[in-house]
Amino acid sequence: MKGPESRRRRAVHLRHVPTEKPPTVPAPRSAGRPKRTRGERFMLAAERVLGGLAPTLHLALTMVAVTVAALVVVAFTLGIMPAVLGLVVLLAYISRPR
Repeated sequence: MKGPESRRRRAVHLRHVPTEKPPTVPAPRSAGRPKRTRGERFMLAAERVLGGLAPTLHLALTMVAVTVAALVVVAFTLGIMPAVLGLVVLLAYISRPR
């Protein structure tokens, strides 16, 4: 619409209707710091020391745990010598220059 009708606007009056406040429930008090497991404390210390490298550290520790578990399985199934040979090959691969 063009003309004087487009310039005229309706006034909107809003009324505030007070509502009843819900009863407030006090927050339960905590008994101090939360209890952490040994692994959580270790990861928290690693995060404080290494900063942003803690997720990488977690992944590295997981990979080491999986590798050790695989070597233990090899040692029980094939014997100690193949497990030691696998460990030597793995350490040689890790320590090679890049």
